[in-house]
Formats: sequence, structure tokens, C-alpha cells
Amino acid sequence: MDITALTSTGKLTRTIERPRPLIRVMAWELRRFRASRLFWLQALCFFCLSSFVIWTQQIPLTFNHAHAKVPFFGFLAGTSAWGLLMILPLGTLLLLGMLLPFVNADGVSRDLSRRTHELLMATALPTWAYVWGRYLVGLLMSLGLALLLLAAILGMGLFLHLTITDYPLPQIGNVMVIWIGMVAGASVLLSSLSFALGTLLPRLTTLVKIVILLGWFVGVEISSIVFGEASHAATFSLPAWYIHWDPTSVGTALGLFNKYFADFSNLASKATSTAQTQHILLTVENTLIDLWGWFVPHLLLAGLSLVLVLVAARAFKRSRSTLS
Repeated sequence: MDITALTSTGKLTRTIERPRPLIRVMAWELRRFRASRLFWLQALCFFCLSSFVIWTQQIPLTFNHAHAKVPFFGFLAGTSAWGLLMILPLGTLLLLGMLLPFVNADGVSRDLSRRTHELLMATALPTWAYVWGRYLVGLLMSLGLALLLLAAILGMGLFLHLTITDYPLPQIGNVMVIWIGMVAGASVLLSSLSFALGTLLPRLTTLVKIVILLGWFVGVEISSIVFGEASHAATFSLPAWYIHWDPTSVGTALGLFNKYFADFSNLASKATSTAQTQHILLTVENTLIDLWGWFVPHLLLAGLSLVLVLVAARAFKRSRSTLS
């Protein structure tokens, strides 16, 4: 009886002390990020720059058409639903998209450059834990940067509301929906794409970063240049697939501009005073238009990007020679 009890106790002890490989890898990565002064400096600069960009975004809005009873010269608040749809793709989301490849692409290839790959692969650490642990921490850091952007939006929106007349208080519900659909969705997409390509092409991670960075930047700038001026024309329209599925959200913003302005014009044309027009603007700019048209596709793109990580994890080889 005593021997059985000792044996059971020993098994229980080994079970309790057995490490969880995924948690161990994530702990390693978290300690590395915590010790990286460069990463925290990048995060601080990103928060400050995001706050500055939001502070400067009071978009002029003029309603002085022939059918207007009262001409209106005002501004569109950058932290309203309409304002965020206009400023995020070309401003803070662009900055975030150019930063994330540098956070995620080196998740696995870093060990090759530091010549610690073979040492780690000689341990009993499962391959799936090694790859997914690195990815999950990189994704966590990316979403942390996205949360800094959310804090900048809400904090600066509150500050501007307290210091500028007629500046609306940010509607937290609307801000969260836009943040999840545009910012969080893009963060997952870029993190997954950067990590997957960096894992599949460990010798070319610098090229991977440059290609993704330039791809995001060019996608934003080309869309804004080609369609930006034309988007204010009454007859302007973009293909529905482009509006809904554009991962940079520039197409989404340009496609929704006329819908917002048409709603504002229809209501403002009946206003008999500037105060009524201002109230109408506050109502329209804090309303989410065509939410599900773009929200679901953006989340689907983020979800599909996880398949790339799954492919990279299954294709990863422990032997250094196969990575060459």
C-alpha cells in the first residue's frame, strides 16, 4: 500500500512540474520584448505621433450649394464615426501598417541570425509550440500597438471635446466597431502575413519587411491619388467589392464619403439656421453607415490570414539545412 502511494505521488509530482511548451515559448518572447528598449521607444513614438495626427484632423466641411437655405462652414470631427473612416486609412492606420512587419517578420528567423536555432531545435521543444508561441506573442504586441491607437483616439477626442466648441465627444460604441473592423483586423492580417512569410523565407526577412511595407504604403497612396479627387464628385462610385474588401480601408473610406455627404446634404438643405445645420452634422457624423458591408469582409480577411500561419507552422523544418 505504501509503495503504491509513493508511486502515485511521484506521478502526480511529475505531472504538476511538467512544463507547458507553448506557455514557455510565449514567456521567452515576452521577456525579450520587455527587455527591448527599441520596441518600447517605437511604441511611445507611435502613440505620440498618432495623438498628434488625430489632434490635427479637423476636416473642413462646407455646405454652400444653391439649394441650401443657410450656408454652412464647419468641420468634421476626426474622432466621429465619419471622421475616423476618413482619417484612419491615410493617417494612423498607415503608420501602424508600416510598423507591424518589423514586429512580426523576425519571429522565427531571429534564431538563425543569432545562431541559436540548432541549440533550440536540439531540445524536446515541439515544433508547433516553437512556431505558434512566437507568432502569438508577436500578434499580442501588434494588438497592443493597436490598443495604443485606440487610447490616442479616445484620449485626444476627449481633449478636443473639452477645448473646442461644437467638437463632439467620441461615441465609444462607434469607435470600438471601427477599431475592431479596421485597426484590429488590419493588425491581425499584417501580423500573420509578416510572420508567415518570415517563417517560410527565413533568409529573406528583410526583403519580406520591405515588400509588405511598400505594398501597404503604395496601396494606400495609389488609391488616394487615383480616387481621392474624384471621390467628391456626385457621380463617383467604386466597385462594391473594392469598398468592402480593401484591407487598407482606403477604398472603404472613399466609397462611404458620398453616402455620408448625401445624408448630410439632404437633411441640411431643410435647415433654417446654422445651429440646426450643426446639429444635423453631429447626428450624421456619429452614425455608422453601411456597417456590415465592410465590417464582416475585413474580419474575414483577418481570419483567412491565420491560415497562412498554419501553413507556415506545418511547413517549418527543424533542420537548419532545410531552411537554407
